Amino acid sequence: MREEETSGATPALDSYDAVRVAAVKEEIAVDVATVETGAVRVRKVVHEEMQPISVRLRAREVDVRRVPVNRPVEERDEPRREGDTLIIPIYEYVPIVRMQLTLKEEVHVKTTEIEEDVIRRVLTNSEELVVERREGPDGEWKKDPSAG
Repeated sequence: MREEETSGATPALDSYDAVRVAAVKEEIAVDVATVETGAVRVRKVVHEEMQPISVRLRAREVDVRRVPVNRPVEERDEPRREGDTLIIPIYEYVPIVRMQLTLKEEVHVKTTEIEEDVIRRVLTNSEELVVERREGPDGEWKKDPSAG
């Protein structure tokens, strides 16, 4: 019997012994999955309300008055203004022993403006934007406090 040496050296392999080395190939696959964690909903609400508004109405009243004159004149005058009154002369030829132009009458047209403050009710619209959020796909919708 032979004594074996224990020198710590690796014994030599004979040509019949096979050395096996495992080759490992690792692959990684990255995928993205969409998961709903919450949602935001924006709605516009229109509020209609009758609002009183102050309106200044302006009207013109016209007073037409005929003023008899019956005075002979030498020539025709054009219509004229005296203050807020428009005077329109009306002429006619009146037979006398001779023909003479006579101012028969004047028509005085006076214009006055009237202002009146009245309150009318009109329909006004205002819009409100409502932003709501929910937690998760089945959560309850709640008003978003950061949306004003």
